[in-house]
Amino acid sequence: MPTIMRGQSATLAVTVQQNGAPVAIGDSSTVNAQLFSMDGATALSPSKQLENDASGAKWSEGVVVVEFTAEETGELEPGEVMLVITSTAPALVKRFRVVVEEVTAPVRSSLFVRDIVVDELRADRLLLAAKTVLSGAKFSDDYLWDRICTAEAEIAHDLRVPLVPTQFFPHPPTAEQISALGGKPWSIDPAYDYDPEFFRGEKWGFLVMRQKPLIEVQRVRFVYPAPTVGFYEIPGDWLRMDRKYGHIRFVPASSPFIAPLNAFVLQALGGGRTIPFSIEVTYVAGLENAARDFPDLLDAIKKLAVVKCIEDSMPPQSGSISADGLSQSLSVDVVKYRETVDTILYGPPGTNGGLMTAIHGVRATVMGA
Repeated sequence: MPTIMRGQSATLAVTVQQNGAPVAIGDSSTVNAQLFSMDGATALSPSKQLENDASGAKWSEGVVVVEFTAEETGELEPGEVMLVITSTAPALVKRFRVVVEEVTAPVRSSLFVRDIVVDELRADRLLLAAKTVLSGAKFSDDYLWDRICTAEAEIAHDLRVPLVPTQFFPHPPTAEQISALGGKPWSIDPAYDYDPEFFRGEKWGFLVMRQKPLIEVQRVRFVYPAPTVGFYEIPGDWLRMDRKYGHIRFVPASSPFIAPLNAFVLQALGGGRTIPFSIEVTYVAGLENAARDFPDLLDAIKKLAVVKCIEDSMPPQSGSISADGLSQSLSVDVVKYRETVDTILYGPPGTNGGLMTAIHGVRATVMGA
């Protein structure tokens, strides 16, 4: 995948193809190149007319060369952009994915630095697989990085946990709030319903957060759905938390807030019904240091990335090769490889263990008579 280092001059050589074959571009053709955002909505560079005698260009084989100045690349934000090549003879438009990187900031996923993990995967787990089921297979760095990112996302979904500390807002954040995060991931966790039993009798307020483990609770406030009623901030010293399981309990500990809260609660209780989306929580949750606390998680992601490589290569489930009286059998059961990953995630079959239990606790189902 072509790469541009932000703030440095860049020369990109790309091959224009159609139906998997290079397209010969006539010497008299007018060929232009321009960078756009990946959705195509925003132009990120001026249109450039390309020359057929540029160093490295070979139009007869579809190879064109695009040059960008340091000033032009300095205007780009890190991430993926789209390079659009247009030609008049033949008349065509071809689009390419280009990665913009910072010179000092590594390309990384939630848990891995690209250069390091790709080299590690190629040198150990992929090398072992190549000796058995992937004999002769070759994978580019871009492909392996894509498999690692895909495996990481799949396991995060299966475990239902943010793999890194993630900021959660009750409403879509403002541009200023996003900028203040400094690149930290964020998401939206809508407000929680107020139940009439929340403070009734001997009960204390109790919330079970949708995301866990809890790292930091920055703000909790009651929001009554009426324009004449204000917001009621819960003092931080009221909060008692079980961070692993995402439990927040409200224990009154300071007097200045009791009167306004009682006024709000009396209004809520007077209705005697659940009030939707009335408890807003702004917090940070996720795995604080997965490499330190759950090294088996990283191992599972790497194993799953290799399994995806095997699946993409589509090896035969079984077969035999014979020549000169010699025979060799081949059997590949990808399901068995996935079972190895599942054992790390959920424990051996019939158990209630693995990473799922380590992160979320023992799962149980209670069935009424």
